[in-house]
This record gives sequence, structure tokens and C-alpha cells, in this order.
Amino acid sequence: MSRPRKPYGPKPPGRLYGTMIKVLAAELSDQGRLSRGKQYWAEDAVVDIVVGHGAVTAEIQGNRSQPYIVTLEAAAGSGVPTKLDLWVQCTCPDDTGTGADACKHAVAALFALSDEVTIEPQLVDRWRDSRREPRSRDTAVVTQLPHSPRPDRRDVARDVDDDPSDEHGDDHDSGPTAQIIELHPRIESELDKISVLLQSPAGAAPPSFPDPDPVDHRGIRDRLLNDVLNDALDDLAIRWE
Repeated sequence: MSRPRKPYGPKPPGRLYGTMIKVLAAELSDQGRLSRGKQYWAEDAVVDIVVGHGAVTAEIQGNRSQPYIVTLEAAAGSGVPTKLDLWVQCTCPDDTGTGADACKHAVAALFALSDEVTIEPQLVDRWRDSRREPRSRDTAVVTQLPHSPRPDRRDVARDVDDDPSDEHGDDHDSGPTAQIIELHPRIESELDKISVLLQSPAGAAPPSFPDPDPVDHRGIRDRLLNDVLNDALDDLAIRWE
């Protein structure tokens, strides 16, 4: 597990990349989800984030006992990905399944990723070290339907951690018609089958480990050596990666 970090200093090295990722979060969501996702991020609801080769995995804790799992899979390339280079998934009911829309949990994950990249811009290279191909514009099927360009998900089972005032239907197009874009996932590669098999199941969470029993070690007779070892143990840190 890797607890999200916060940028420090007046000019962190990856501030440009970090800003671009926040812009990407705004492009993938509507105003309501963007606002709620930023609130989750500001309240430290992102409890874990791991930047892997080709994908970022994050856990976002709401009022439910189990956190939601967000996966941000990027296509191979360099620099911050575009919308067509990104595949977004979340285990919450608000996920569209197209990979092209960000729910509030995915927005929170992107903002947490922005912090990580602001501190360590090299993480973008790891994120883009992928075998996934960019999403083709030719796979988009545009259909003219009345009202909302995105389904009004107030009809979907609402999360128990939702704020009652969290309304997402106020941002739809008020005109007579609007475009709905349906994206078809690629199925021509064996890598997609492997990706499906390896993705986190719904409600997945890290395993719980019992607290270790305390061990009463005998003191070291050499006082100088004892002091050195105690200082080393005080500064010991284990990074799980």
C-alpha cells in the first residue's frame, strides 16, 4: 500500500504534469462529479494509490466499510495521456462501463495522481509504459437522442456515502437534442482478455493482517551498540511497492 502524498515547496518539479492531469479529470467528468471528486480528494478519502506500468490503482473510502477501487489504464506513449489514451474503471454503481467517463471516485484518484506526479514527474513514464493502444476515434457511435448527453444516474442505486445534496443531473443539455457517444471496447487482442481477468473484483479490498504479538528482547550489554541499534530502529521505514 502507498499512502497518497502532498506536494511540498514553492516549485515542485512536476507541477506542469500535475496541472495537466487535473485538467484531464475535468474533461472526463461533469461539473457535479468533478466537484464531489475534488471534495473526496481534499478530505483525504483516497487512502491508497499505486502507479504501476500501464495502470494506476487507487482506493477511495466513503461511508461504506469497503473502499471503491479505481483503475486508470493509460495507452503506451509519453507525457500526460489524452482522453483517448485513458481507460477509467471504478467499482461504484456510477461507472458507465465505457472507460471514457470519470465518476467522482475516479476524479479523486486523478487528483491524488496529480499530487504524486507533481512530486515525482518520472511516474508519468511508468504510467505510460503500457501495451494498451489509444482509443480509436472511429469506434465512437454517435446517436441523436433527446435530453441528457450522459444518462441521468439518479436512477442508478445511489451510493450510501453520497451527500443528499449531491445532484448530478443539473448539468445536462437543456436543448431539444444532445449527442450520446457510445464507445465500444477493443476485443481484438489477447491482452484485453488478460486485463479483464486481472482487474479488481467488485468490493475488493486489501487483506487484513492480525497485530503481531510483542516480543520482549533481552537488552544488549554493549551500551554504545544498544544506542546505535535503537536509533536505527527509530528511523526504520518499510516501503511496500
